[in-house]
Amino acid sequence: MKKIQALAFSALLALGGSASAANHLYTFNGTMADALGGADMVGAGGTLGSTSYSFGKNEGLSLGEQLGSVYTIDMVMSFDTHSGWQKLIDFKDRTVDTGLYTSNTQWYFYNVGSMGNVPADGQSARVTLTRDSSKLVSLYVNGTLAGSFVDSANIAAFEGKGAHFFMDDTTNTKPEAAAGNVDYIATFDRALTAGEVAAGVSPVPEPASGAMLAAGLGMLAMLRRRSRKA
Repeated sequence: MKKIQALAFSALLALGGSASAANHLYTFNGTMADALGGADMVGAGGTLGSTSYSFGKNEGLSLGEQLGSVYTIDMVMSFDTHSGWQKLIDFKDRTVDTGLYTSNTQWYFYNVGSMGNVPADGQSARVTLTRDSSKLVSLYVNGTLAGSFVDSANIAAFEGKGAHFFMDDTTNTKPEAAAGNVDYIATFDRALTAGEVAAGVSPVPEPASGAMLAAGLGMLAMLRRRSRKA
């Protein structure tokens, strides 16, 4: 239910015209399209289902749009197993080894340090990563802060052609990647606050048009019905 609510809140933010509005929203509900009209997400050989995208090792996703140095990435994902190094997010067009990983039982931002325990094999988690204008990078897991650091070396600033998810960089002969599943990915062009991440919604939204708000509420109702059937 938590992942359903998180996606619904992201949809409402995207449709509501708030200062926190998402700039990309990928639901993977049978489509790789951006619900907000941006570039399609591109898969690397995984399987697109009716509600999620499943991937084998290095069969992740690429977004060919520049996310820059100030952003929020919010997703619900799982890895089938946790063994060794497994990359979640690559920031440098897969040209260097730095990035967000799991390392055995830990979330790990290489080459900064660990950020708490990962969930059990196959168990979904809501993962939210923010980077603000002061270069503070924060990782939240299920709405709770797991760790943060000041990114003076800019290792978490996006460069190159875009963003890559669940795929290792090309510097390794043995891929540091995992099989798994992702339910949705939303991005924002600013760093959400800890309170916004925990709540899943901006506390001070701007007025939305009736049609857009109705669409968002309709999506929320649809997702709740789906969760009851699951």
